[in-house]
Amino acid sequence: MAISRSGPAPAARSYSLKYRLIVMLLISSLMPLVLIGTISYSSMYAMLKNKAEAGFQSHLHQVRISLENTLAQLNHTSQQLAFDGRVGKNLEGYLIADPYQKRELREEIQSQLNLIHFTNPTLGLIFYYLGSENQTIFENFAVPSVDLSKLPKLFNFNTITYFGPHLSLNPIDGNQVLSIMRQVEIPGREDVYVYIETNFKFAESILNQSSFGSGLTHLIVDETGRIVYSDKPEDFSVGTAYADNPHFGSHGNYVRLEEKSNQSWKVIAAIPNKEYRKEINRWLGQFLLAAVLTVALSLFTAWLIWRTVYRPLNLLNLDIRRMKHSGESFSERRSRITEFAVVYREFADMRRRIHGLIGEVKQKEKSKAKLEVEKLMTQINPHFIHNTLDTVRWLARANGQKDIDRLVSMLNKVLHYNLGKTGPARIRDELEALKGYVELQGIRYNFTFDVSIQAEEEALDLPIPRFILQPLVENALYHGLGDKGVIEVDVRQEDTGHLRISVRDNGEGMTPHEISRLLGEETEEGERKVGMGIGLRYVFRTLKYQFGEEAEIHMESSPGEGTLVTLKLPVKGNKEGEAS
Repeated sequence: MAISRSGPAPAARSYSLKYRLIVMLLISSLMPLVLIGTISYSSMYAMLKNKAEAGFQSHLHQVRISLENTLAQLNHTSQQLAFDGRVGKNLEGYLIADPYQKRELREEIQSQLNLIHFTNPTLGLIFYYLGSENQTIFENFAVPSVDLSKLPKLFNFNTITYFGPHLSLNPIDGNQVLSIMRQVEIPGREDVYVYIETNFKFAESILNQSSFGSGLTHLIVDETGRIVYSDKPEDFSVGTAYADNPHFGSHGNYVRLEEKSNQSWKVIAAIPNKEYRKEINRWLGQFLLAAVLTVALSLFTAWLIWRTVYRPLNLLNLDIRRMKHSGESFSERRSRITEFAVVYREFADMRRRIHGLIGEVKQKEKSKAKLEVEKLMTQINPHFIHNTLDTVRWLARANGQKDIDRLVSMLNKVLHYNLGKTGPARIRDELEALKGYVELQGIRYNFTFDVSIQAEEEALDLPIPRFILQPLVENALYHGLGDKGVIEVDVRQEDTGHLRISVRDNGEGMTPHEISRLLGEETEEGERKVGMGIGLRYVFRTLKYQFGEEAEIHMESSPGEGTLVTLKLPVKGNKEGEAS
């Protein structure tokens, strides 16, 4: 038998139920929260981003439309003052007239300009500019000397130059204005221009009335990409290229949205990241608050469950520890929790069963001690019987009673084997005892019957429980074996590793009811029939005790056809051949 040796296995790490509940509830709470949060965040981010961009884009669109309308109005007014018309002809005459005529034309031109200004209240400063002389004429407000080349150009279109928002040339105005300078068509002169400003308050009011907070910055960029107007010059300087501004881009702190006009200039909204993500951050804050509350609720629930479970478990643990003191009495616990109520009830039943088993063990120990005493007595009685039979045998021999001598000698030998309790029993010994028993029974019943024994030589030394074959032969004698009856005993070893013993007789046989009675519980009648209190039930119980399910017992019998009893016993594992 191989014996394997190994070191002690490392103790498994134990975890508290409290922390397991916390971990499990956190996982069960956070997993859906993370999945739902991830999906919600991506969806809400896209929705809020689109909403924010749509709002900013709509605002930029209004600004662009307002500026385009203002520039279109300037263009329309400049057409009246630059092309052939009453004002244009008067201006042409004024430039070539003598001083007296100039005075009359001046009044007429001035009157016409006042009429145009009156019908267009959004217009501001208006004058004609003589480029070769750097002189302004017919200005409706007094202006100092001007340098139109320093004004921020928005774009050029043919002979028209549009200037981006700048301070009015009227020193008493001080407002941001849009302006236009257009060449006047006068034969022989190409240095005459009309300059018109418009009040920028309308467009400026659109910029300032944004519903997106004071952090929004507006930029107007010319057709070359340079900034001509900025709400926040410290971050976006006028005259610089807006595309190269460090405040834009992945590392910048502004997000930009553009609205391009038909003349290639753009209105740009520079939105601080914080303002741009305000809605997203508000939703994210609400979601994080919900997540924190969920986690807190999970922890609180875990604590409640732990508290609910801990006390019943602690009481159950206390009862288990007290089980060591078998004499201590317990009262069955109760619980309002169904599962623990069942556990308490089952534990109480188990405790009662254990105490009952302990009582049975104690009783069996007492019975065992009593049996040991009886065993000592049986060790004395066989010696007395043997000695008495030896005395009878010697008296018979001394008186020449040979039949009595032979009978007593054979009886002594059978009793010595049957009453023996120590030492191994072999098939050879069992068969020898069987032959003596058969001879005694032949003398006792005074009829002739034949016992045929067939045993393989290699099976004779195999171990076998003591006193197995005699009850089988005795069963044949008790169930109708008549004169000249035959009992066949066959012993052989099978290839399956079993020992097969069969006992067949040609007696009257038995009914199924009689077979069932023999194999059933002992009755008073059954005890009387088996002689010395040993019968088939002894054989069956002995085999069941020593071999369990490995032993097989079969009885076949019919009235008038004899009886066959077959035993199949395992050979391996019974080397000692202990007696029953």
